[in-house]
Amino acid sequence: MRPTLLGLLRTAYVLVAALLVATLLPRLGVPPRWVPDLVLVGVVATAVLRGPVHGALVGLLAGWVVELVPPVGSPLGLTALVMMVAGFVAGFFRRTSSRSRLRAPVALLVAGVVVLAGRLAAAVVGDGSVELVEGLWRLGVTVALGALLLPAFLALDRALVRRRLG
Repeated sequence: MRPTLLGLLRTAYVLVAALLVATLLPRLGVPPRWVPDLVLVGVVATAVLRGPVHGALVGLLAGWVVELVPPVGSPLGLTALVMMVAGFVAGFFRRTSSRSRLRAPVALLVAGVVVLAGRLAAAVVGDGSVELVEGLWRLGVTVALGALLLPAFLALDRALVRRRLG
């Protein structure tokens, strides 16, 4: 089985998003609370289009990529598991008959809550300090930016599938 152009584009997006969030945005002086989780946006876009199993697989792979890009702030494997669950949950918002514009942002919100819960659990287990306000702020920034980006991602994905590139 050879990789499709759509699969390669999704992989490139996850790599670029992980590098952008970990390296470029902090170097530009963006405060951590304003840095959105762009990788989660890509996972949700795939999950909403392809379903829970594909969303979980993409989330797992994206979580591994995020863990490989320094700095890693959680125990090895935890980000991958949390992103896998987030992709799985977001995949339940797949509805082929529905064209609602709120479906993808709500899926991103639910997946973001899963990621936030995972980060809070890791903080409690790891060092005992919980930054709930910081996490909620980052969730809001991610959902706001995702609401702008998701329609473009979904339209591009559908166009590539129609051209039989995916």
